[in-house]
Amino acid sequence: MNLTRREFSKLIACAASTPPSLGSEAISALASANSSARLESFNYSGVRLLDGRLKRQFDACREIFYNIPNDSILFGFRQRAGLPSPGTGLDGWYGKDYFNAFGQYLAGMARMAKATGDTPLRDKAVLLMHEWGRTIEPDGFSFYTRKPNVTHYPYEKTMGGLNDIYEYAGEKEALVYADRITDWAIKNLDRARQNPPDGGGTEWYTLSENLYRGYLNSGDPKYLKFAQVWHYDKYWNDYAAGHPNVIGLHAYSHVNTLSSAAMAYRVSGDPKYLRTIVSAYDYLQQTQCYATGGYGPAENLLPDDGSLGASLEDSFDTFETPCGSWAGFKLSRYLIGFTGEARYGDWVERLTYNCIGAALPVTAAGDTFYYSDYRICGGAKVYYEKTWPCCSGTYPQAVADYHNLIYFKDRDGLYVNLFVPSEVTWHRGDQDVVVRQQTTYPENGLVQLAIAPQKPVEMPLHFRVPGFAANGVSVKINGAPQPVNTQPGTWATINRQWKPGDTMELQIPLELTFAPIDKQHPKRVAVIRGPSVLVRQGQAPLPDFAKWASEKDSPATFEVSSSAMSRFVPFYRVAKNQPYQMYFDLEA
Repeated sequence: MNLTRREFSKLIACAASTPPSLGSEAISALASANSSARLESFNYSGVRLLDGRLKRQFDACREIFYNIPNDSILFGFRQRAGLPSPGTGLDGWYGKDYFNAFGQYLAGMARMAKATGDTPLRDKAVLLMHEWGRTIEPDGFSFYTRKPNVTHYPYEKTMGGLNDIYEYAGEKEALVYADRITDWAIKNLDRARQNPPDGGGTEWYTLSENLYRGYLNSGDPKYLKFAQVWHYDKYWNDYAAGHPNVIGLHAYSHVNTLSSAAMAYRVSGDPKYLRTIVSAYDYLQQTQCYATGGYGPAENLLPDDGSLGASLEDSFDTFETPCGSWAGFKLSRYLIGFTGEARYGDWVERLTYNCIGAALPVTAAGDTFYYSDYRICGGAKVYYEKTWPCCSGTYPQAVADYHNLIYFKDRDGLYVNLFVPSEVTWHRGDQDVVVRQQTTYPENGLVQLAIAPQKPVEMPLHFRVPGFAANGVSVKINGAPQPVNTQPGTWATINRQWKPGDTMELQIPLELTFAPIDKQHPKRVAVIRGPSVLVRQGQAPLPDFAKWASEKDSPATFEVSSSAMSRFVPFYRVAKNQPYQMYFDLEA
């Protein structure tokens, strides 16, 4: 019996030759011919995380995935191909071939390795790819079992992994494997294009993104033609026209498909695709997102009629956390690049601190944090009931993406999007400019940047002013206050000659406030401090914020009574099985 992702989740909850390859200059010209990016990420090169929560999460993720036995990852592929299959397979979703995450594991490892120069991890990903390549059948059939639960989904994820192995591990044979499995897909993938929710499990509408990437990587027009087959015209056009209809649609995949629209814009330059993703972003923020940045209770997008607030009464599966974070990261990164606007970084920030950055880690046994629970009655962080689900695949991808979201650049200047302990080395002109960022943000609003060009250089340095910073951000250069326009939701700019040893200090106001869930429930609120959502542990009351006392030995933790367990803490600090409450009814 074939199950859609939604049907399966409900059951669990309730019971040949190398194609022509373009050079990097040709790819860049092709990608920018019609839709030149205003800003560029560092594409996993030149950015280094420094000691802090995100680096510790990244390092732990790397160790888990590096130490999964190769034989276990490859077990089903080899068995299906009639090859020796030593060891034992992974169980759960992976072993049953539900939304198989093999391609996502390749992608996550390739990105992590590229970001940190991790040769052993890179070599593991390449070896896995080649060993899997041995199991591809003559007609291009490549799935984990003879009868996969769905085919569109794992094909697309595998294409993503092969693109990443090619781009970030430099392994050209990835394009050979992509060519073979795409020939099979062109002949065999069901073109019925069922409208969700009936066709939700196939998720055909997410295929275009990685097919367009395959086209840019290989130059083979078959990828371009095949990408266009899977355009989600009805859904995308509704956004572009300003009248979306999202009722009953699967949340994660319907945010993920917007990255396919983004790639359609990158390749074609047709402005309707840019209108689609800009309109979609605004609609999602205005009608679908919780204070955390999460969305999609019970994996559904909802009508703008108070359903979001009502979902807090019964939906324990409030947000599909790693998958939803990954889709939000991608959409925001495309928008920052295409438009150059800082406001899209606000969603990245909230997802970083409250969603993927607050998730329990994937374990060696495949335990995965799938759903965040925001219910008004309270919740706890628990692992999903089945191991190695889809979110085990997006977890390493999202964690790797931290490196690709902190800094952006254009021809002249550097942009600081996230305030994270990190270092970026930017080759500008005839020299390297190094910027080192030290901060404990968002527990403290102080951000210190050390600017180290090899020689004096005149250039603009920009930083994102968070949308919540209504009172502006104070700026000092070498200890001296600076008059800088710091309008929330924009880039603030300091254009000067920077010398080795220069410093810039930011003080970002982190004020406590309530965030209503929607306009139909103005008294149903979460407590936020800057970008962080605070949750209640114990029976702390909701007093005037001025009466809250911050614990000096525990940053961003607020005592509101004499009891040690009567306090508010950042959601990212809540451990496994610890009870908490995120949303409150003020009139209660």
